[in-house]
Amino acid sequence: MSRIYHDSALRNKAVRSAQLSGAWDPAAHQGGNGVLVEGELVDVSRHSIVDANDRKERYYVLYIRPGRIHRRRFDLKRKEIEPNFSATRKVNTGFLISSYKVEAKGDSDLLTPEALKGLVNKPELLRLTESLTPDQTVAFWMPEAEMEAMEVELGAVRLKTQGDGPFLDSLAKLEAGTVTKCNFAGDRKTGASWTDNIMAQKSSQGAAAETREQGDGAEDEEWDD
Repeated sequence: MSRIYHDSALRNKAVRSAQLSGAWDPAAHQGGNGVLVEGELVDVSRHSIVDANDRKERYYVLYIRPGRIHRRRFDLKRKEIEPNFSATRKVNTGFLISSYKVEAKGDSDLLTPEALKGLVNKPELLRLTESLTPDQTVAFWMPEAEMEAMEVELGAVRLKTQGDGPFLDSLAKLEAGTVTKCNFAGDRKTGASWTDNIMAQKSSQGAAAETREQGDGAEDEEWDD
């Protein structure tokens, strides 16, 4: 067993049963590139699903209070690449070295919590979880079989979704903004991905930018933060 998370109280949650009038089809909610979210795991619930075809599935639902949210990006070969983490640049506006403006560098992949909900909340799934969802959280689904290889603990996490829906592709535990342990639900063999380092670096880069002297001007026409 991968000792990623641990909390017996969460694992012992009662299972809620639901009988669906239609087919259970998670793939129907997985169009698009998906999202990358850092936030706080607040609670979980357990669900047993039986659909109209007598298909039976069991899931954990993780209730996440989102912090940083970005769209996932892929190249033409469907290899994941780094999103635009709201990067900015300074551009000279005059002859004085201190005359500059800050503008966005490319199209940001940053999302608001409201935009996240618009992407991942699906009415037929909300009917099963809405009454259980704590304030300011979003519900994400993971099969029980995958959760059985993990141990669950409340706190800071990073996740990726399978397309623009609530089903998880990967889940990682964070400590002080750094990945300590992870479970790549959709691709276990690949191990750590670029997000392990990239996301952690963003905070330190931002802190370094704050210490730059106010008198620093543009040595060229523009430069990156």
